[in-house]
Amino acid sequence: MAIGILLLATRHGGAERINQEGRILGPTPVVSTPTLFNTPEADAVVSAMQIMPVTNPWNEDISQRPRLANSDAMIAQIKSDLLPTRQNLRAFYEMNYVLVPDNQPRLTIPFLDYPDESDLDGGTFPNGNYPIPQNMPIESWPKGTGTLSLSQWQMDANNNGGDRHGIMVAPGSGSFWETWQMKLTQNGWQASNGAKFNFNSNALRPAGWTSGDAAGLPMFPAVPRFDECERGMVEHAMRLAVAKTRQEYIYPAVHYASSIPASSINYPAMGQRLRLKASFVIPSNWTIEERATLLGLKKYGAIVADNSGGFFSISVAPDDRWPANCFDHLATISIDNFEVIQTTGPTEGPRSPGAPTVDAGANQVIGIDDTAALSAVISAPNGGTTIKWQLYSGPAAVQLTNSNTATANASFTAPGSYTFMVSVTDSIHAVAYDAVVINVMPHVRMANISTRAAVGTAQNVAIAGFIINGDSPKRVMVRALGPSLMPFGVTGALNDPMLDLRDGAGNQIATNDNWKDSQEQAIADTGLGPGNDSESAIVATLSPGDFTAIVNGKDNATGIGLVEVYELDSTSRLLNISTRGFVGGGENVMIAGLILNGSDNGTICFRALGPSLTAFGVQAVIADPRLDLFNSQGTRIGANNNWKDSQQSAIESAGLAPGNDSESALLTNLAPGNYTAIVSGISGATGVALVEAYHVP
Repeated sequence: MAIGILLLATRHGGAERINQEGRILGPTPVVSTPTLFNTPEADAVVSAMQIMPVTNPWNEDISQRPRLANSDAMIAQIKSDLLPTRQNLRAFYEMNYVLVPDNQPRLTIPFLDYPDESDLDGGTFPNGNYPIPQNMPIESWPKGTGTLSLSQWQMDANNNGGDRHGIMVAPGSGSFWETWQMKLTQNGWQASNGAKFNFNSNALRPAGWTSGDAAGLPMFPAVPRFDECERGMVEHAMRLAVAKTRQEYIYPAVHYASSIPASSINYPAMGQRLRLKASFVIPSNWTIEERATLLGLKKYGAIVADNSGGFFSISVAPDDRWPANCFDHLATISIDNFEVIQTTGPTEGPRSPGAPTVDAGANQVIGIDDTAALSAVISAPNGGTTIKWQLYSGPAAVQLTNSNTATANASFTAPGSYTFMVSVTDSIHAVAYDAVVINVMPHVRMANISTRAAVGTAQNVAIAGFIINGDSPKRVMVRALGPSLMPFGVTGALNDPMLDLRDGAGNQIATNDNWKDSQEQAIADTGLGPGNDSESAIVATLSPGDFTAIVNGKDNATGIGLVEVYELDSTSRLLNISTRGFVGGGENVMIAGLILNGSDNGTICFRALGPSLTAFGVQAVIADPRLDLFNSQGTRIGANNNWKDSQQSAIESAGLAPGNDSESALLTNLAPGNYTAIVSGISGATGVALVEAYHVP
């Protein structure tokens, strides 16, 4: 019955997605068409992706890992294997990618050299079945391909050769595919090898299998991208190429390509991890791209993935948006500034048992004069945790106290929406993060919310939902009026309304037919007793949560009724009311009233829904509701038919977008006072509708 509450729950549910760097990722990205890596559209998608689990080696914080005993000897060997002019770090514009939808058509691609070490993904040996789009980019395009078009580079028109890696990423399915020596011929695509990875899993390729990299590793999680460098931090380990490696691979590598014996331990193995020394001072006047890369090399390091090219190099995306010379200073960093660390295995470090977890609690709505109590529930089987609360985002500075304990307090100087992040680390596992949103309201409150609507029978009774938000019980009055409306010119008023109050689970809290039958004195003491003895009222003290007031006529009578909710104290807040009822023609439209009390303006979103209700089993809905807003003088101050006609961005940002384009919404800043929202049908149409007033932080 609580249709309004149900719609609110779908709008505000869900936990935050937070990556290994403590960055909130936002909604899960959707790709509807093949999208190239060097576009803002691709940036928006990859910045919202969790690329490999937070426990994955590519995402492992190795800044505190101990050095290998032979680190200095290995660094010396790596350096001596290179020409004197190549003994510094290089950034190579190499690995690009394309984002594809889950329904991207599959193409047959023969694997010419290593079909027995390839993922065919539904293909018939030696052919793979891969989601290759028409705009498939090949390694180094467009940054390193001169004037060649993408089509020319796909076909290798100038016979440049090279590794020619190709990467396809499907964020929806969590899969990505990588190839090397990929080329478009007259007979279609071909490649030497193909590998499929799941970026929601730590699973490795079969032992001994190569991939696009000689180490059998994926490349997509390893490449510094434009979006992350512009944010100021590469959030993962990087792909490192050295001149020579030994005949050994260590986790997470699964393949080697070398003739040097495994006993020559001063040569790096495939999978060896290097780290930029903490003592290296990153100059503040270097580019943001350089600083982002070097911060990543200090925290996440680089993994040896290849032994070709005669350089000490990391791969970066060949994005044509990079500023000129933005990585040039990296070439001044000697290999001596790196060290080799002791790596963790498949069940060690962040992948070992006993990882801490943290729950930051439910989002809150408080007043500007209130203090927010931040309370985290922590599980830390290994103990030794460090806890930290911090302001992640918000419109103004915040005073935090006890920020290094599970329970902290925050006080505010300005209203708005604030996100707080709590982190828990035991120095072994990935940092556990969670976030909570504190919506700080100005000096204004929804003191009274009411709706006048036609009350029918069965599904067509009037159903009002309201939300109490806060941390303490709130005293309210709920009223159902009928006969009292007649002096105001309302015809066909409901003669004997009945009221049923329920909690969010549908449990009955109280019921009333005639208000003097029970609670007469308590109701009279509020000064809000109904004007007719046959009308209904309930006074209740309610804990924060969702509630439903159902108004019907005694003995299934029908007519025009008014359902109201009044706050009787100033503890927790009335956050929302949503009433479902029948919208008739003429005077029998649906009318919602709102009283704002206080000294500040309040932002209110009014919505009129119809088609969206069918998903909840509501029949005979109004097809095209219209919304008109009036002030206490009867002056129209807003109107809307289809919500996307105006304020689309603001309504979407508030998380209050209706589910159907023909529904209506108004987001408006209102001074304290009385307001009326009228819901009608276009061209006099009738049907069941839902009207809402929502107090937006």
